[in-house]
Amino acid sequence: MSNELVGSVAAIVLGIMQDAGLPHIGCLCARCVGARERAENIWRAACLALVDARQHPALVWLIDATPDIGRQLYDLGPFLGLHPRRPERLRPPDGIFLTHGHMGHVDGLAQLGPEGMAVEGLAIYASAGLAQVIRNSHIWRPLMAGLEWHILTPGEPLTLAPSLKLAPLSVPHRDEWQAGTFAFRIDGPNRSLLYCPDIDDWEAWPEARAQVSRVDVALLDATFYSSAELGGRPPVAHPLVPDTLAYFGKLANRLVLTHFNHTNPVLDEESAQRAHVLRAGASVARHGQVFTL
Repeated sequence: MSNELVGSVAAIVLGIMQDAGLPHIGCLCARCVGARERAENIWRAACLALVDARQHPALVWLIDATPDIGRQLYDLGPFLGLHPRRPERLRPPDGIFLTHGHMGHVDGLAQLGPEGMAVEGLAIYASAGLAQVIRNSHIWRPLMAGLEWHILTPGEPLTLAPSLKLAPLSVPHRDEWQAGTFAFRIDGPNRSLLYCPDIDDWEAWPEARAQVSRVDVALLDATFYSSAELGGRPPVAHPLVPDTLAYFGKLANRLVLTHFNHTNPVLDEESAQRAHVLRAGASVARHGQVFTL
């Protein structure tokens, strides 16, 4: 993968699952049992990497710090290269952008502290509210010395490198701390991408269709296909896949679905639900998938 991307800018899918990944903790469904029995069926929490390989070493950013961050950084090893002072270790990424404060999107930060990667001066980009929640928590305190916080303002793009910009977009999502949730629009030298792994309802985000219409690729929340997956639990705030396909209609050919719960039948390649997604013109994200920008 690294040789293919030399001289280019790309987004790389490092995970497609809901926060707890696959197998899901404590679950005995056939899909989770199968993942425990065969390593190739283990799938990681949703994460996207941005890689600017126009220079060496490449510039590398993560969107979200998942519980699988260790393996996800290992996947990026050819781009990260070796730590300048610890040749037996990878160097850290150039920064991490946080969409919101739920466990699958921030828990990986703990592995960057003194007990883990022991980063120094790692740039963390987040909303003012989320930065405050994390920085004010006693349990996160040992980690803080190694991080440099950068506050994102909704709608204001940040230039990461020449011809590479990222803009945070506020989206409605379950918000226990009033810290907000971001989607990110990424504009590269040639193509653009929208990354929105979590949202409550497309109707609650008036900009949704317009934002998707303005990008080449949109990786969107596909947590559940049906409310029947919840086994009688109250509905969880995520749009169902059929509703997403219907909402975006003719724009569906730009959609790449991600952030799947372990119960979602779209994960099965031979399922009728996967066929429905493909007939609509959308596709399903896969680990290691590369979108050149």
